[in-house]
Amino acid sequence: MPINADYEYSEALKKVDLAKTPQEKIRALEGLLSASPKHKGAEGLLQEIKTKISKLKEKVEKERTKKAGGFSLSIKKEGAAQVVLVGLPNSGKSWILKKFTNAKPEVADYEFTTQIPEIGVMEYEGVNIQMVELPALFRGYAESEKGPSFLSIARAADLIVIVLDGTRDCEKDLFLMQVEFEIAFIKLERLLRKIEGAKPCLVVVNKLMKSFTCPFPVCWVEDLKHSIWTKLGLIWVRTKMPGKKTDWPPVALPKGSSVKDLAAYVHKDFIARFKFARIWGKGVKHDGSTVGLDHILGEGDTVELHLK
Repeated sequence: MPINADYEYSEALKKVDLAKTPQEKIRALEGLLSASPKHKGAEGLLQEIKTKISKLKEKVEKERTKKAGGFSLSIKKEGAAQVVLVGLPNSGKSWILKKFTNAKPEVADYEFTTQIPEIGVMEYEGVNIQMVELPALFRGYAESEKGPSFLSIARAADLIVIVLDGTRDCEKDLFLMQVEFEIAFIKLERLLRKIEGAKPCLVVVNKLMKSFTCPFPVCWVEDLKHSIWTKLGLIWVRTKMPGKKTDWPPVALPKGSSVKDLAAYVHKDFIARFKFARIWGKGVKHDGSTVGLDHILGEGDTVELHLK
């Protein structure tokens, strides 16, 4: 037993011992991970639990794929990020994909119009974001023939956007989808609770906006593009070389990125050759200011890199 393990840890350990199926074992181990001490002396224990969870999940996914007749599907990420749209039948996923991207999915009033994932590209201030619409979810989706493979796409994405039909019972529909994600071992990042390994999630309400209890951030369709960008935690900056026009397209970087991060992104040799940078935009008090590698960039900055 690790140092400073308490009663909660002991009880969680008992549940692990009592678990019989792989699914039960995974949930028990996740409970044990949550209850485990988080000090430095417990790092080895925490890593051991995480490894066991990972191996069990891999085993379960392989068994599901085998039952599904070996069906497997993956989508190569393109652009600055990959966003996955999920929702129940007729929630409006295809309409949203068509509205915000260059895709031309079939949009119809009947259920299950989308049979395979549809892919489009959404542009935000010149930055391309890949948007993938998954076939509609339903009760039992996670254990259906193709459901596990479709959900594996959501698991690998940078952000999951849940589309709700505002004319329906949003809380009931959301709960149904949460259950399917839980069965597939996909944790969704919540507003007021930090969950280790949780996937960033955003809920968009379509057709009719209304108030309802939701553990995830919520937006209206018209705010979706900006909300996606904000939830991805990215900024966009322009680059230029001295005496030349501003480069296009802009570069997308995580919030808090420095000139050093940008230089490394533009070219692997730029850090070694870096002399100074000049910046125009929100990241400096005065346009054209000279900065070093450690300067933190602001969104919309234009960065002129000077090299030795």
